[in-house]
Amino acid sequence: MSLAHGIPTAAAPRRAGLMTPAALSIVKLLGVSLINLPLSYAAPLFGTSDSPMYRREEPEPKSPDDPQLWVYLGVAIALVLLGGVFAGLTIALMGQDEIYLQVIATSGEGSEKKSAAKVLRLLKKGKHWVLVTLLLSNVITNETLPIVLDRSLGGGWPAVLSSTILIVIFGEVVPQSICVRFGLPIGAAMSPLVLGLMWIMAPVAWPTAKLLDWLLGEDHGTVYKKAGLKTLVTLHKTLGTTPSDRLNEDEVTIISAVLDLKDKPVGDIMTPMGDVFTMSADTVLDEKMMDTILSQGYSRIPIYAPDNTRNFIGMLLVKILITYDPEDCLRVRDFALATLPETKPETSCLDIVNFFQEGKSHMVLVSDFPGQDKGALGVVTLEDVIEELIGEEIIDESDVFVDVHKAIRRIAPAPRTRYTRG
Repeated sequence: MSLAHGIPTAAAPRRAGLMTPAALSIVKLLGVSLINLPLSYAAPLFGTSDSPMYRREEPEPKSPDDPQLWVYLGVAIALVLLGGVFAGLTIALMGQDEIYLQVIATSGEGSEKKSAAKVLRLLKKGKHWVLVTLLLSNVITNETLPIVLDRSLGGGWPAVLSSTILIVIFGEVVPQSICVRFGLPIGAAMSPLVLGLMWIMAPVAWPTAKLLDWLLGEDHGTVYKKAGLKTLVTLHKTLGTTPSDRLNEDEVTIISAVLDLKDKPVGDIMTPMGDVFTMSADTVLDEKMMDTILSQGYSRIPIYAPDNTRNFIGMLLVKILITYDPEDCLRVRDFALATLPETKPETSCLDIVNFFQEGKSHMVLVSDFPGQDKGALGVVTLEDVIEELIGEEIIDESDVFVDVHKAIRRIAPAPRTRYTRG
């Protein structure tokens, strides 16, 4: 993945506790049945059905030969389809996560990228405004349907039962099931219709949406903490329909290590001074010492003052010895020493990476008392940080090599030599 593709593309995250389309349909089935029940059927609860206030004339069913029957039925079918559109769009648009949409709109491809951008522009106008508009439209449509069926099929249970079945099956279950699977492209295609309805119903929908924003707060999408991101990255080792969509073990290790870099102190990855190859400023660089330096394979060597092994005054860059003749027997202090920066063990690894990026040094001395002649604990190099990122030791040609003078393969290099190489 580009990192952006690390977010699941199968469907936007759903909030825990949202009712499934089937559950919503059952609730609406009961609600619609009770709401659309003629008042005369409730008479036993409040009084006698012979009371004038409960007396109602039931319309007669229209004859199949009556043109008005087919007009009413056509209107009823249109209302059912329209209600299904509103119910489906509620799921399609409200089920989208804004963070997910931003990722797809930025790094997606083709039609998916365009669809995400359209839906994101719509939701930016106010997610609650979109929600209230769709719910109002759905309620108006569903409440109009029984009236139309009442005029065509006659009053009573036939109109109630038929309207309930049509609303639940074709106005709720089917469209919501489709929009759960194809919510993004459907929401993008219908966004102009929704935007028009938002402005038409603005006198009612907009104040209601602002009230919801004040009571519940605005929804800005799912923002993952570091622990959640690490879990998400780990899951991507198995998620994805093709191998190219999945992350391999190395990618997961590196991404997880980067997320932990800020919280990890350099004291956890440093090499203790006891394992570091160091030299005194008075050391004579004769042929024997030069062989020792070259056999160690270090590119940078910390140099301490002759009278204090914990007082480091700089570091010797081995590359400046390329043209040096050991017969000159110069001392280390006769060479230009590079500055050895110092830091505390609590310093973040991320801060050390930023320091290394400046190019001033690839080795840092870790000390309890930076700038003083005491407290040296160890050293940290650029290689240490890289190894922390990839989760493996970097083995180069100087870690295991063949001694060309003695033709003996060296299998036990100096302790943790990787830490003092730049």
